[in-house]
Amino acid sequence: MKLGMLGLEQSGKTTVFNALTGADKEVGTYGRSEEHIATISIPDERVDWLGNLYGRGKIVHAHIEFVDIPGNINDASDPKIVAAARETDALVYVVRAFKNPNVPHPHETINPTRDFGYINLGLIMADMSLAAKRMERIKALFHKTGKKKEDEMELAVLEKIMAKLEMEEEAREAELDEQEEKLVRSFQFLTLKSYLTVLNVSDEDLKSEETSRILSQLPYCIAIPANFEMEVQRLKESERAAFLEDVGEKELSINDFIRKAYETLGLISFFTIGKVEVRAWTIPKGTTAHAAAGKIHTDMERGFIRAEVFAYNELKTLGSEQEVRHAGKCRLEGKDYIVQDGDILFIKFNV
Repeated sequence: MKLGMLGLEQSGKTTVFNALTGADKEVGTYGRSEEHIATISIPDERVDWLGNLYGRGKIVHAHIEFVDIPGNINDASDPKIVAAARETDALVYVVRAFKNPNVPHPHETINPTRDFGYINLGLIMADMSLAAKRMERIKALFHKTGKKKEDEMELAVLEKIMAKLEMEEEAREAELDEQEEKLVRSFQFLTLKSYLTVLNVSDEDLKSEETSRILSQLPYCIAIPANFEMEVQRLKESERAAFLEDVGEKELSINDFIRKAYETLGLISFFTIGKVEVRAWTIPKGTTAHAAAGKIHTDMERGFIRAEVFAYNELKTLGSEQEVRHAGKCRLEGKDYIVQDGDILFIKFNV
């Protein structure tokens, strides 16, 4: 899973990036043009339990790749920055709620709801620019080579999207069907992507009534005291738990963020058990066994025959794979089977 982090200047986006990933990138570097990238493993006790049961030396957790995208995004942004955002699976809007006289807000006042709107409007403008250019190319092709059915269909979908964008609404409001979504999938419209909102607060305001009020107003939102947690991440790992206990906190926000991300983005995990490793994989809810096989390797998707499937909970209850099979809890499923959270898959394929 690849998440692109967006925010207005001086929103503390890189501080949030450091707090979530444990990276130590320089903050306050306004005007930079390169993105920061960091990857974290997703804690999952089920993977560890499977590794111990099967005695595999290598346990591979699913992971999240965070991309701290520089600058603001709109129709006038550097194409490289916009491209970096388009290449992500989902977006994280970082919205400032902290007050700091040494870090002036570009719009002078602290107003998270307004800033969320500015971020969203910038993405709408970038999408409008993309849609307009593609529509212009298609119409030019009509004059040169005549109308082709696929181009006409694509143009109709783009016009449907543009109608929403022109009303300052996201492309997702166009409510595309599966065929329409497939026609424009390669364009990676930013306002078609799922997103989370991170409210960057000071540690003293984390549990305030004002923070609760803002959380109720912003969609898919979680509050993170980013500057505080960035400093905690800089401690030695052996010192963090004791420090958090001293200040009355159970854990860093990253675990809550991951739970929120899975819930909001509609993600689940399935597991594979190979000869040398146990591995967790992240997929959207509703993914078929055929598509899940492709997540593991394209050859498995191309040569898919069937999947042997049983549930982690059944395995843990019964104690061994042999007992699962003996109890008739191991099933053979075809390519259209919808993978469930906690499924263990053995893919049969031939290429």
